[in-house]
Amino acid sequence: MGPFFMAERHFDRERALHDRIQAALEPALPQIEVIEVELNEPQEKVTVYIDSPTGIELGDCEAVTHAIRETCPDHELEVSSPGIERPLRAPGHFRDAVGARARVRQQGRHKASVVEIVQVDDAGVTVRPVGADDSQSRMIAFNEIVRCKLVVEDPFAAAINKKRGGS
Repeated sequence: MGPFFMAERHFDRERALHDRIQAALEPALPQIEVIEVELNEPQEKVTVYIDSPTGIELGDCEAVTHAIRETCPDHELEVSSPGIERPLRAPGHFRDAVGARARVRQQGRHKASVVEIVQVDDAGVTVRPVGADDSQSRMIAFNEIVRCKLVVEDPFAAAINKKRGGS
């Protein structure tokens, strides 16, 4: 088995874990949505990103940790709000992000790419490479998206990074 096949299996395990965690959480805290689950196997750590219509506070993270603890008994568990560069997983997440930039990793591709989210329908999301014209747009089916997060353009942070010698 090559490293690419192993990576695809890893993301399949993350999706299965996401479904188990959401199912465990639903009865206890139905207002909380599990947005993304990241499994870091070498460190035996699971990071769960959650959200709700009213936002996430520390108490929500604690409640979710207690509600889902048994779904990950062999892993360190971290529960967090999605943050400013929030993960996009469900069709509604993508609909809310039309016009925004995102870093998307697609099945069958080794690297993530930065794209603009152009359109969303029942089949998937249409994206365009940043700076490209509409002729370079392509559709990605939701089940082909391995990982996707918003990319927030912060001119202040970019200026500081450049001053420190970053790109």
